[in-house]
Amino acid sequence: MNMPAGLRRVATVAALAATLGGCSTVTGWFTGSDNAPKPTPLQAIQNNVTPKVRWDVSLGGSADYAFTPALMGDVVWAAGRDGQVVGVDVNTGRQVGRVDTRLPLSGGIGAKNGALYVATTEGELVSLDENGKVRWRSRLTSQALEAPQSDGQRVLVRTNDGRLSAFDADSGKSLWTFQRPQPTLTVRNYGSTTLVGGEAVLLGMPGGRLAVIGANMGDLLWEASVSTPRGASELERMADVASRPVFDRGQVCAVAFQGKLTCFDARSGTPMWSRDVGSSQGLTVDAVNLYVTGDDGTVWAFDRATGRSVWTQNKLKYRNVSAPAMLDRFVLVLDGEGIAHLLSNESGEFVGRQSVAGGKTQTQPQSLGDRVLVQTQGGRVLALSL
Repeated sequence: MNMPAGLRRVATVAALAATLGGCSTVTGWFTGSDNAPKPTPLQAIQNNVTPKVRWDVSLGGSADYAFTPALMGDVVWAAGRDGQVVGVDVNTGRQVGRVDTRLPLSGGIGAKNGALYVATTEGELVSLDENGKVRWRSRLTSQALEAPQSDGQRVLVRTNDGRLSAFDADSGKSLWTFQRPQPTLTVRNYGSTTLVGGEAVLLGMPGGRLAVIGANMGDLLWEASVSTPRGASELERMADVASRPVFDRGQVCAVAFQGKLTCFDARSGTPMWSRDVGSSQGLTVDAVNLYVTGDDGTVWAFDRATGRSVWTQNKLKYRNVSAPAMLDRFVLVLDGEGIAHLLSNESGEFVGRQSVAGGKTQTQPQSLGDRVLVQTQGGRVLALSL
């Protein structure tokens, strides 16, 4: 079987299930394979707009885990594998807080209304105040690789056993749990849940399924197929929605690993359009287009209303390309060498490039409009701007 670059991401079967139970998870990259595609060499470009590192802080490497920062007010909070938590002024890069929780952490941080939320490798959800004092601890059913999310009333966390659980933000009391059966093999992902205000949760699931869940009671609002698994082997049939679904302007869009990209009417769950583009990296949108990084590193743009292909940028193939993020009106992606690439949102042509180092990022860069937040595997937290 000729494996695309995206499939290299999930090539080695591991019984991660973890420390606390769960399904077998496909992780890692093919190494030493003569058939592995070579990264596309970068061609010289004219830098019309150069992405710049506005500020950066270091938290240490994250090994087999992937971390994401969170914005609360004007402060970016970020956590590292060894329990370090740092707060940085989003505008100046000035460090406004640093706490050693002494906890072994397994994923990114959540932040809302003066409270911080982290998950440990031992399967606990822990709430802290901004000074690092523990507010409460709650036991999870398995380890969580995805950052907790909060709407101020409840905290949601996705665990490796496929459960999405909600806890009271003030007390840590368990409120509800949503679960679907897990297949034997799943794509290891670091974020496939999107909290939409205090109303709904978009949940990407194995088997190419997407669920929209009521945030208050955990009730299923609707469920639909993003992509249908296909192929002769169990590995080929993996079509997990392993990146964050997107909600915007009455539309919900999601993409499945080695599967399809599909957009739905947010209220009814009726499919609007679908395209044969697979991804475990993720997607983003602006008012007109949807942008997605394919399994092989190709970046695509589609018209949001019709699904018509707007442009394709294939000069980053096999370079471990991140999910896209909007930086002002441009599309930003990072490759596995820590190089940031700016693409025109209209044509997909390169308009700028800059090495930001720090290694690759396995979580989706976060757009704040005039800047993008990135946390790398090397443990650096960066704010990129024009």
